[in-house]
Amino acid sequence: MRLLSLLLFHTLVWPMHSMNGSCDAVCGHRPLVSGYGGMRIVGGVDALPGAWPWLVSIQVPTRMGPRHSCGGSLISTRWVLTAAHCFKAKRRLLPQWRVVIGASQLSQRGPEAQVRSITQVVQHEHYEPRMESNDIALLELDQPIECNDYAQPACLPDATVEVLNLSHCYISGWGVTQETSLETADILQEAKVHLIDIATCNSSRWYNGAIASNNLCAGYEQGGIDSCQGDSGGPLMCTEERSKRFWVIGVTSWGLGCAKAQRPGVYSSTQHFHDWILGKRTLYQHPAPILPVVFVDGD
Repeated sequence: MRLLSLLLFHTLVWPMHSMNGSCDAVCGHRPLVSGYGGMRIVGGVDALPGAWPWLVSIQVPTRMGPRHSCGGSLISTRWVLTAAHCFKAKRRLLPQWRVVIGASQLSQRGPEAQVRSITQVVQHEHYEPRMESNDIALLELDQPIECNDYAQPACLPDATVEVLNLSHCYISGWGVTQETSLETADILQEAKVHLIDIATCNSSRWYNGAIASNNLCAGYEQGGIDSCQGDSGGPLMCTEERSKRFWVIGVTSWGLGCAKAQRPGVYSSTQHFHDWILGKRTLYQHPAPILPVVFVDGD
């Protein structure tokens, strides 16, 4: 993460209670830490096991074994939401990529972790790498995951959710904890952030008009806490005060540097892309696992 100090609405896609018999939990809830109110956020800390049960590690093959590359959010038993820019390179190796669900420490995953391969990647058809616009993608897993205390689907906000009124927002991931480091974190990191008004984020001393209407900004004006390399595709999460449910409102996309003043993290708004996610997930849904990997650039 760019953590330099260290580092009830129904949606159209993800109902409050899953209709899948193997995943009958409530989305956006954290069974293992539901009573945990003492999150020690001072730049970033190790997350408790099971703290963010929808967060996954997308890993690429290397000569030294699988290596964490990007984060993602489990949105059903078969689908993961992530960033399109995670797949700019190494597409030919995609059959060897894997997704790890339910882990906190990647080097010692534990028996609760689940590992899946990827059958297809669906990038937004209007993704623009140069500007990182429409930076969003879906992954289909080769086999459904088994929901448990460590693996739960995220809630995504539709138009009825007042995203900007959600409080207590967090980022989490295995990204680098220092901008100059090439080593991603072994233990999942988490930090509290504030949503920043788009007008402020787009002002001349901040991003000077580079933030699109389908983006969100989150972090701190003074910097010090942020997402960074390796956190791409991971979630920006905010809780609904009354129910303590968490909504994944953003997908980690880009930023200038890591944790710099007036350069907060930029996220793709999941509310803006809600209909796209619904449509693509429905279009590319298959009743049975598909063996060959398919890379889909939009329609």
